[in-house]
Amino acid sequence: MFTAILDDISLLEDCVATISELIDEAEFKVRKDGIHLLAADRAVVAVVDFYFSSENFREYNYESDATIGISLQPFLKVLKRARKDDVLIMQLEESYLTLVLKGVSTRRFKLPLIEIHSEVPPGIEKLNFPASVDIRSDVLQDCVRDAELVADSLVFELSPEKLVIKAEGDSSVVEAELTKDSDAVRINTGKEARARYSIEYLKKMLKASKSADIATLAFDTNYPMKLTFAMQDRVKLSFILAPRVED
Repeated sequence: MFTAILDDISLLEDCVATISELIDEAEFKVRKDGIHLLAADRAVVAVVDFYFSSENFREYNYESDATIGISLQPFLKVLKRARKDDVLIMQLEESYLTLVLKGVSTRRFKLPLIEIHSEVPPGIEKLNFPASVDIRSDVLQDCVRDAELVADSLVFELSPEKLVIKAEGDSSVVEAELTKDSDAVRINTGKEARARYSIEYLKKMLKASKSADIATLAFDTNYPMKLTFAMQDRVKLSFILAPRVED
């Protein structure tokens, strides 16, 4: 039904590791251009939008659209078992996804396909994000870690001139300011926006920074945020995070 050979197993492993921070089971869609996933976490606070291009594979034998429903933790454990020089062979069968790690030895793992009933919030594809900024992933990660010292949420304030990321605790305040002249940001907006988001969720999403040096934040005032990590046209991992609406 579907067979693919991947040389760079770590690329897929890093993506699956990040996705598994938010969801337990995934329904991957096999398409001609690559593998897609759109799924929400159990609390429907965050949505994962993942694309893994067919060009990442040495071989990508596609015949027709297919669905791979699997539990992510067993999938991730197999990927972690890969040796440095192994290649991954993925074979979709009637009721299994077979993973073959081929190197000095040939190891086969069969994961059962499961039926998944996931609920993606209606209208998610119609969301509009008028304010956006590109920021170095390591800088964003530092800002979130700093904010965690005093609070469980942080505020993003974006204007054409600067990005401010801040958190307030009972008696403490943490604030980072990045102006449009900074090498760490590129502001892509002509309007102002302000919104608050969960640090816990952002920390999980930022594990994707291992795959991309630049993160794109797109949001609006008291509106969901879209956080995107992309590697050219090969891999795209986006998250849509609900805001904590302020009075």
